[in-house]
Amino acid sequence: MVSILQFMLKHKHMNLALIDQTMVSGVNFLTGILFARFLGVKEFGYFTLAWLTVLFVNSIQMAMISAPMMSIGPKQTENEAASYYGAVVVHQFCFSLLSFGLIFLGIKTSNFFSPTWKIEHLAWPLALAAFFFQNQDFLRRFFFTTNRLWLAFLSDGISYFGQLAILIILFLTTSMDTAKVLFTIASTSALAMILVSFPLTKLNWNYKSFIKIFVHHWNFSKWMTASALLQWTSGNLFIVAAGSIIGPASVGAIKAAQNIMGISHILFQGLENIVPVRASFNYTQTGIQGLITYLKKVVLWGGLATAIIAFSAGLLPEFWLSLFYGVQYQNFGFILQWYAIIYLLIFIGLPLRAGLRTLETTRPIFIAYVLMTIFTIFTAKYFIFYLGIKGVMLGILGTQLILQFSLFVALNRIIKIKNIQK
Repeated sequence: MVSILQFMLKHKHMNLALIDQTMVSGVNFLTGILFARFLGVKEFGYFTLAWLTVLFVNSIQMAMISAPMMSIGPKQTENEAASYYGAVVVHQFCFSLLSFGLIFLGIKTSNFFSPTWKIEHLAWPLALAAFFFQNQDFLRRFFFTTNRLWLAFLSDGISYFGQLAILIILFLTTSMDTAKVLFTIASTSALAMILVSFPLTKLNWNYKSFIKIFVHHWNFSKWMTASALLQWTSGNLFIVAAGSIIGPASVGAIKAAQNIMGISHILFQGLENIVPVRASFNYTQTGIQGLITYLKKVVLWGGLATAIIAFSAGLLPEFWLSLFYGVQYQNFGFILQWYAIIYLLIFIGLPLRAGLRTLETTRPIFIAYVLMTIFTIFTAKYFIFYLGIKGVMLGILGTQLILQFSLFVALNRIIKIKNIQK
């Protein structure tokens, strides 16, 4: 008992991160069930396609701002921290304003380019959801980076539990659609962002440090940003193409199956909040061997946990789908089995990317996404047209194989170079 308590205290940062992510992923899992059950397969497909826009913006924000912060931030001295994080906060605010404007104008002018879409009514809810969702996500990662995990936990609690409570009431009392769901997400994210932003008043910045840190972040993240852009012409393109070729209902079915494997996001995102920071710390303190040892531990224990989740989901896929969503999804069990394999590969990418980010060598991530994009361009239409949903899943599996193999080769090469230079 004493040894267990000592272990818990020693790794309290990891424990709280996993508790926080349990909450976030648990709520996402439950809201996914609500969406699939109450919106129906087709409307759920429309929501999924709209939400991809928010996730796209968030992936760019993560690449340009949050990821560099989580790797570079822990290396700052006590005297440098206030000006560094102050500049990063200004970067984030500027980015979020720009993304809001682009999404709003893009949706408002969509009728000119494609009148059949009829999505102008989503301009305000989608732009607001993207703005507040990314800012709340940035703040939680800021608190993780600066070792104020309780503030991250509070922010997520307000945002996600608030979202769940409001959605349950609305789904049970009124008819819901994609626009109302997006407004709800924007509202709870905004509330969480505002209530925990008081520590930001202790930061400071000036124009000179703003430019210096922006250049440092850009040198760090330029390949990751390009990679994030390319990601949407690789794996996610299969989802978008599925909606175009075989209809939004197929997207709803794929997303419903993915949501069940999404329980593993408790582990993935919890580690995403901790691994880059701890990897950077280990590398700073003990060098390349300390980094390697740490990443191997992540692969061993995280891989074991992921395998247990994947096996449980893939063994009885029809049972899980009918249990959570009803019999209308029961025939899509094969999608869940595909995702069980895909998520094992997705996990492997986490320590590989953390290692490359710690060494501030992110160009290989870009190259991997270039290879994925080439694969997608030459296979997406053929796979989906001739194989339907199975073709979508085959394509997503192929992109993950290419990605993780490329990252492994690159990280292994860089480690060998570092060892030679010692």
